[in-house]
Amino acid sequence: MQTLDDRLTAFVRRHKTHGILLDTNVLLLFLIAQHQPTMIGKKRLEKYGEYDGKLLVSYINQFSRILTTPHVLAETSNLVRQIVKGQLGAELSTILHPLFCLSLHNSFKQCTVEGHLIDSDLFGKLGLTDSGLATLAPENRLLLTDDLDLFLAAISLGGDAINFTHMREAAGIV
Repeated sequence: MQTLDDRLTAFVRRHKTHGILLDTNVLLLFLIAQHQPTMIGKKRLEKYGEYDGKLLVSYINQFSRILTTPHVLAETSNLVRQIVKGQLGAELSTILHPLFCLSLHNSFKQCTVEGHLIDSDLFGKLGLTDSGLATLAPENRLLLTDDLDLFLAAISLGGDAINFTHMREAAGIV
């Protein structure tokens, strides 16, 4: 039987060059862990600690790029603005703008899903952002999420997915 560590390693080998697809909460934690780690554990990130951020950054950094969608970027940028205010918020905005908006070598690669490909039942259950992510997962993309419903939907559609809670449990954090 394959352990979680074995599966995580296999996912890196399979998807390293293509990249890793992140949902909103995971992308938010990733960004805050890298740029404002003192904010972990506060608003919108209450359930996480410093080690969660380090675990996430360590895993994601094994991939050549971060994949996301315009919907995830919109949600994440709004949450960042709610969490980090004032001078720190302005500084973080300066860092994030090129990652979110420009086509540089280290910018997030935006993936889009055609609306007609999203199943209406899935849309009703998960909403636009997550149903789009679940639909993209089977297209040779590894999805990393902390949302159990999204994780299960991506798996049921034949995609590769990781639930960050499972990673935290395996690391002894939860």
